[in-house]
Amino acid sequence: MAERPRVADWKTDFDHLSDEWAAKSPEILAELREECPVAQTERFWGAYLVSRHADIVETARDTETFSNRITVINDNHPDNIGLELPPITLDPPEHGPIRRALLPSFSPKSTDELEPKVVAMAERLLDATEGRDVVDGAIDYAQLLPIDVMGYLFGVSPEMGPSFRRWADAMLKEGLGDLEIARTAAREVQEFFASQLREREEQGDDAPDDLVSTVLRAQAELPDGDSRPFGRKERIGALFVLMLGGIDTTWSTLGSMLFHLGSHPDDLQRLVAEPDLMPAAIEEFLRFYSPATIARYITDDAEIAGCPVSEGKRLLLSYPSANRDPDYFDQPDDFVLDRDDNRHMAFGVGVHRCLGSNLARMELRVGLSAWLERYPRFELAVEPHEVAWSIGPIRGPRSVPLRVLK
Repeated sequence: MAERPRVADWKTDFDHLSDEWAAKSPEILAELREECPVAQTERFWGAYLVSRHADIVETARDTETFSNRITVINDNHPDNIGLELPPITLDPPEHGPIRRALLPSFSPKSTDELEPKVVAMAERLLDATEGRDVVDGAIDYAQLLPIDVMGYLFGVSPEMGPSFRRWADAMLKEGLGDLEIARTAAREVQEFFASQLREREEQGDDAPDDLVSTVLRAQAELPDGDSRPFGRKERIGALFVLMLGGIDTTWSTLGSMLFHLGSHPDDLQRLVAEPDLMPAAIEEFLRFYSPATIARYITDDAEIAGCPVSEGKRLLLSYPSANRDPDYFDQPDDFVLDRDDNRHMAFGVGVHRCLGSNLARMELRVGLSAWLERYPRFELAVEPHEVAWSIGPIRGPRSVPLRVLK
């Protein structure tokens, strides 16, 4: 990404695509929550950032004023962003019928049936690291497991893994600063899923029972109780957003989990000794290292926490900041392995809450459990401050070199 002008004041000149934001966003957000709950910037054609829990909940639920038609803030003018990714870029009432048609594929029952496959994938990836003194928990493991899972769900060859990884990076990282990278990746993804849909249509009744076939057969409910098949754009857009949503957020969280345990030996020792803590630990990892910040498009002049925001501009809803808000969480900046009453916002809030949350939780639990069974003792092989974090709306460690201890 090209070098960006340095931020003068995070309250009036924020830049979530800067290296400083990537490295220090928890500290920056803590300052904004305290001093300026609605920050603004003239970058990105004018934008806002909401940092307090209560304001984020209220804003996210007002889909009429704060539309989901645009969910990213980059250097592209809002009028030039036309990527349709239903259901995430739809508002009610159009949003609900598309989302409901996809939900069964991510139900607890479907997730439970998939779990043995994910266990086998995790074991295979760990087998490839056997015998090393240092394993990169991000590059060699966390960034690969969700790609394998989504490839399996889409029914495509494992050889597509590098392409999925490249597309996710291009859309959610490099492409935020270089719009041509994002456009090229978007075109390639659309062409790929269009070809997959054509294949399933040609196969007819012999088509595999995968996500591509599910989307091909999906029916959106109509107000009169009838239903209709998804249109071409809806099919491609749904597959596109499922790929993006199913890969980067999960690999970022799993990488953060390994980073934390590699730099907090007491938490590692306790989790290994008390595996029953795993469900609570997963929720605390999700709260403490929430990866996703989402954008909204402002459809009418409005106010948030008494601060005016202007029609036609975009704003960021910082779920990571909401999950560190002291007005909502007790000791929010402390990682508490067995935290009770952990109603975090890592998966969003309102009608657009992540539809793949069951799948994500299962992948994180399986991925971490398999790692701890294989490597119960390990430590970060660099100083914590040397770990670089990704730039953009999904925050996670780019690399987590871990020294395996005997």
